[in-house]
Amino acid sequence: MSDVSDETTQWAAAVQAVSALGGRASIDEVWSELKKTRPDTPLGTVSQALNNAAVNSPQRTSQTSGREPRRTDSGNRYDKLLRIGRGSSATFVPYDPAIHGTWEVYRDETARSTHGTLIRKVEEPPFNAALAIRYLERRYPGPARRTTHIVAFRTREGRHLAVDPGKEPERKTSIQLFVETVPAGVLPGRVTEYPPERTRNHHLAAHAPSLARGHQAYAVQVRSWEELDHLCDGYDGIAPPTKQQSSSSTKPVQAHPVNQPINRILFGPPGTGKTHRTVEEALRIVDPEFLERHSGERSVLKARYDELAQAGRIRFVTFHQSFSYEDFVEGIRAETAEDDGAAGGIHYRVEPGVFRQVCDAARSRTVTESSGDLDIDGRRVWKISLGDWATEGHIFDECMQKGIALLGFGYGVDLSGVKSRADIVDRLQHAQGTTFESTDYTVTALDTFIRRVKVGDLFIVSQGNLKFRAIGEVTGEYEYRDRGGEDTYTQARPVRWVRRYDPARPYTDLMENRFSQMTIYEPNASTINRDRLRALLAPTPNPDAPPEPRVLIIDEINRGNVSRIFGELITLVEPSKRDGCDEALSITLPYSRERFSVPRNVHIIATMNTADRSLAGMDVALRRRFEFVEMMPDVSVLDSIDVAGIPIADMLRVMNRRIEALLGRDYVLGHAYFLGLKADPSVEMLEAVFRLKVLPLLQEYFFADWQRIAWVLNDHRKPAHLRFIRATQGAIQDLFGSDVELPTESRLWEINDAAFGDPAAYKAIIEVSSEPA
Repeated sequence: MSDVSDETTQWAAAVQAVSALGGRASIDEVWSELKKTRPDTPLGTVSQALNNAAVNSPQRTSQTSGREPRRTDSGNRYDKLLRIGRGSSATFVPYDPAIHGTWEVYRDETARSTHGTLIRKVEEPPFNAALAIRYLERRYPGPARRTTHIVAFRTREGRHLAVDPGKEPERKTSIQLFVETVPAGVLPGRVTEYPPERTRNHHLAAHAPSLARGHQAYAVQVRSWEELDHLCDGYDGIAPPTKQQSSSSTKPVQAHPVNQPINRILFGPPGTGKTHRTVEEALRIVDPEFLERHSGERSVLKARYDELAQAGRIRFVTFHQSFSYEDFVEGIRAETAEDDGAAGGIHYRVEPGVFRQVCDAARSRTVTESSGDLDIDGRRVWKISLGDWATEGHIFDECMQKGIALLGFGYGVDLSGVKSRADIVDRLQHAQGTTFESTDYTVTALDTFIRRVKVGDLFIVSQGNLKFRAIGEVTGEYEYRDRGGEDTYTQARPVRWVRRYDPARPYTDLMENRFSQMTIYEPNASTINRDRLRALLAPTPNPDAPPEPRVLIIDEINRGNVSRIFGELITLVEPSKRDGCDEALSITLPYSRERFSVPRNVHIIATMNTADRSLAGMDVALRRRFEFVEMMPDVSVLDSIDVAGIPIADMLRVMNRRIEALLGRDYVLGHAYFLGLKADPSVEMLEAVFRLKVLPLLQEYFFADWQRIAWVLNDHRKPAHLRFIRATQGAIQDLFGSDVELPTESRLWEINDAAFGDPAAYKAIIEVSSEPA
């Protein structure tokens, strides 16, 4: 346990905790360490403290350590750590200027931080083997295994890497780093492959056995700090920021490995592109290669997003005040008998919510897949039940094993050769000695199974009303199979089962509506989503690949009652509590009474409008289980927009600084409100933006405090004819008389319509007029 007294400042306590944890620690690890002596320490406070002390953290420009300009090699007491990675999975190590280089905190007029400062790297130390080994010792603390010929390290994930220091490491400016795998982005010409049988440095056997002869390994030539950082980041699973992220004012987001669950909230003021950004965030998880190939091509990315959403791999939902646990997880729904094709009145059943549907789909695996592509054009699709799924599982198993579909109607009667419904009725009446009507469902089911279903049609095998567990192609005509009186499942059709799922998939992966209780029927064409069916039947490139990721996008997450919506699942969404993890948990759902857990391949991307509810007001349990990525206005995208001599970017920057001073940074105006001016840079368009978007939003922000709105628009320093809002000249006492005591600040305000069409009024938002008011 770290020796941290109650009087120690939070940032200093966090720095001490990093040292106590061996010289490298994550936010969660430091939090756990500090709670040993300060049990009520909030996770957010620990994150702020670590970033406050990290020389390369952009967040420090809004904290105490980023207030005054300086170089980080000046010995300032705050410059104690270096951050590796980004987001909630970042780790921190002690900062050493000799190996990490020097950063500078500097003032910049375009900075949107609290103190108007930014940070940049200004000095790189010389690169040589001695300093590189010193760097690796800081990055991978723990006992380094070394000889004069090899120095070996072990990553936090347990993988070896080793470096040959050479005879004179201080003069060696190119090093050879042995690794188990080569991260993406390493130049091929720098890599030497060592197959298991190839001879290599024999010292690896004692100090890095997974790199020794007998194992696949690679040697990478590294010649600079940038290359070493890139190699180590990739080896640790930290993806570099994309080009688009690097050029944006929004800080980069770490790309987690696919098997690492992501719970991420994009938060910021309105109009900053949070919902717009979810398209790329989802593709980064579901189809990262496509995102990389088409980076910056918005229309192409959106089309791919729509395809994946149509296939059910991306789901989108918006929280609101009426959204509930029953909508999100599961609830009881009333339905009439007609909805199900059954007799009776109203009955109730458990209906899965959107989150459970996503989890059920993510959990499902294809356990049977036939070879060859299957064209679904022109094929009719039939829903069929292969026995009662709860009590007759052996029927389904027999069908899968023997390549048939069995129907239990018909009382075991051989119906070979029937040509019409009347023939079916005659056979049944002759065998049973009872009267059957042509309209009886037994007759309808048999007629459908024997006569209407054609070779080449598709069977969808349901599991109850809400799931399906197999898809098959009918390959032959009706057959009678004598089962020796064991049961009545004697009606058969040969089927090639092209897909079998375990567990079953939710109906939403295929259907627009749930299945009916009827044993066999042809669903309405409008209820079958053929695009999803094609996706389900498409050949799988690699059957042994990890389960495909699923993404649930929650827009406006803070507008719903998060505790009520998530319920007990707030624990299960935590990455370490997911199904398959060491600390996995499951619960019994309250309505269905089924055991439930959250799969590792379900990822949650949410958006949160800070003007609607600040981050500080979020449920603490939610904050601990999600990583938060701030999205502030990117005013630079407006730099090229000039409307009648009005620099739109400069105008927005000035307005936002005034709003931040009056209300706080959660309420600034987003750049998205002004993007329409790119296509139509006219005064008329700008007038529409101010009248319909900006002014109403300012009225909401300031609760119709017109004086403060006037300050934001600089109206108090403009000539009267250029003011958007202005106080009327008439005395307010004229309205109420002299006997009414009114507040001294009471004034009447009016909107000056003429100003909205005058470019000078917008220019004066930025400039201070010299004319008398």
